Amino acid sequence: MKNLFAIAAALLIVSTASAQTANPIKSRIVYDTTDPNSSAVVPLLIQKIAAQPKFFTLVNNDEKDLAIIADCFRDSASDTYSCFYAASKWLGGNQAFLGGAVVVKKSADDAAQAMFSSILQDVVERWNKTDRQMLIVELETCLTLTESSCAVPLPLIPELKVKSINLSQYMRNGGLKP
Repeated sequence: MKNLFAIAAALLIVSTASAQTANPIKSRIVYDTTDPNSSAVVPLLIQKIAAQPKFFTLVNNDEKDLAIIADCFRDSASDTYSCFYAASKWLGGNQAFLGGAVVVKKSADDAAQAMFSSILQDVVERWNKTDRQMLIVELETCLTLTESSCAVPLPLIPELKVKSINLSQYMRNGGLKP
C-alpha cells in the first residue's frame, strides 16, 4: 500500500509541477458528519489530503477548485467499509465531473487511503484536460446564446488567434477539439 501511495504522490508531483500553477488546489470535502461510518473514514481522507499542502489546501467555502462528496456504509462492525466519492472540478461558477470511485476495504484507514490514491489519480490524469473542456464549453455556450461576439478565454486565445469571436468566425475556423 505504501508503494501505491509513493507512486501516486510521484505522479501528482510530476503532473502538478508541469501542468498546474504554483498555487495548491483549493479542495472542499463534504460528507455526512452524523453517519458513524463516514465519520470513521472521511476525516482520515481529509488528513491525507491536508498532509499535502504543496498540492492541496482545504477550504470550507465556495472558493474551491475541487469539490469531493464522500460517503461510506458498513452494515455491522465486522463488515467491510463500502465507500464512494465523486470529485468535481470548479472553474469560476462552472463545474465538471473529474472522477469518482467505489472502494471496499476492511479498515477505515485502508478505505481512506484507497480513496486518496484514486483522487490523486483523477487529478493527475484529468485536471488540465478538464480545464480545457470547460473553457471550450463556456465559449461555445456564449456563442450559441448571442448574436454578437464573445470574449475568448485567455488560454484559448493562442489557438484561435483572436480575443473576441462570433459564431460564424468560430465555425469557419473549425471550432476547437476538447
